Amino acid sequence: MNLLKKITPVLAVAVFAVACGQDNGNGNNNVQAREVVIETLVTELRSFDERVRITGTVEAIDDAVISAEVSGRVHTIADRGARVRQGQELVLLDDRIVSSSLAMARANYELAEDALRRQEPLLQDSIISQLQFNQLRTQRDQARSQLEQAEKQLSDSRISAPFNGRIEERMVSAGELVNPGIPVLRLVNLDRVRINAGVPERFINDIREGAPVTVSLRSYGGEELASEVRYAGSLIVPETRTFPIEVVMDNADGLLKPEMVVNLSVTRKIWEDVLLVPRTALVRDEDGLQLFVVSQDGDFKKAVARRVVTGASSGAMIVIEEGLEPGDEVVVAGQTNVSDGDFVKVQNRRDYQRYF
Repeated sequence: MNLLKKITPVLAVAVFAVACGQDNGNGNNNVQAREVVIETLVTELRSFDERVRITGTVEAIDDAVISAEVSGRVHTIADRGARVRQGQELVLLDDRIVSSSLAMARANYELAEDALRRQEPLLQDSIISQLQFNQLRTQRDQARSQLEQAEKQLSDSRISAPFNGRIEERMVSAGELVNPGIPVLRLVNLDRVRINAGVPERFINDIREGAPVTVSLRSYGGEELASEVRYAGSLIVPETRTFPIEVVMDNADGLLKPEMVVNLSVTRKIWEDVLLVPRTALVRDEDGLQLFVVSQDGDFKKAVARRVVTGASSGAMIVIEEGLEPGDEVVVAGQTNVSDGDFVKVQNRRDYQRYF
């Protein structure tokens, strides 16, 4: 195994004695200078997504606590964990009383309808008055209303799924008596989920609906998923000084669960043709920020310090606005052990794919 790979967290700073072939003023051409082992990155113009990194909370779009609408004793109820389709029966209440009421209401309606029909010829022959006929019609309409109400009560004694989903909670069991408004079960559909997050107010004019979003599930052993901002709010939440955004995602494989906290990387702006370096390549001193660039000095390579002006940053990368040119070979590992003018040995040249 390469000895250099065993030394250091970042890169072994190996200091070698090298003959640089320079005269020390005494006629001695064997001046000893140190050679530092480094890794570099050759800069090039690239596009760059400036991103805002925030956290969000997952919730199901279809998540309903279903309640009883009529009184009755629970006859059957779907099992917890059962997957159901829209319209499928979830709870059946004892409907014997409701069925009796429905039969009575239907009989009353049919009687009232028959009485009205029989009185029509009498009205035409002026045997009964219009007032009497209107009273019969009102009785028929009342009977029809009672019939419809009884039919609704019978329908409500059978609670059906309002959407596809899975039974996550049962609040009652078979044999229990329930009243209107009493929750009986919770139905959740995780095929599509919503992620709610808050963006700091300083970015309120930068985040737009449709902006690309990367959802990271790495903390849960998952992967990164691509989506976009479906909704970007306009009102600041005073308690957090953030404004809300919403990301909607397909979740057919069930990776995202309600109340799960995930990391979001939201594109704020896309820069074209900029020079990028890793943040860690920057070295700060009392005068500001600098980078080390490798230059050729005869048969040797030297590290040359460059003052730079930085711009936008996101993740591991930062834009260099001044101080670098395309094709410059920047020291990205071992730079903390390099001084201006040091001889260096390039152990490895990295590429940009390592950082994206």
